[in-house]
Amino acid sequence: MQTKVLIIAVIQNDKGEVLLRKKPDGSPPYAETWYLFGTELVPGDPLDQTLRTHIQKQAGIDVAIAREFSWDTEVKADLDGVTKQFVYLDVLCRYVSGELRLSEGIEKLEWVPTDRLAEYDNVPPSKVLFQKLGWLA
Repeated sequence: MQTKVLIIAVIQNDKGEVLLRKKPDGSPPYAETWYLFGTELVPGDPLDQTLRTHIQKQAGIDVAIAREFSWDTEVKADLDGVTKQFVYLDVLCRYVSGELRLSEGIEKLEWVPTDRLAEYDNVPPSKVLFQKLGWLA
């Protein structure tokens, strides 16, 4: 089984709200759900630069990594239809600057208070992460 390593960013603003993005209708693997920002970790590329570049491209904002705090795994079909082992490095980021903007594959962007995360249909890995952080029961 192939393995794919992703960096998952929990981005918080100065109010402690978390930035979520919504997948467009019919987007695999979890259609019409809310999720965090993440990108594949490419061997040899600096983790912080890879993540910051991806978030700038996807949402138009600059972030800084505050800390790396956990690892998670999941087995699921990738976008190519092949079942893979996903390994997630979870990092806490703080919003630095910039104006939010939508990009391809993102229907909505919202800053969500942590006590309202349960009101959103979050992808399963995000639910696990929010539980680890004490934001979901």
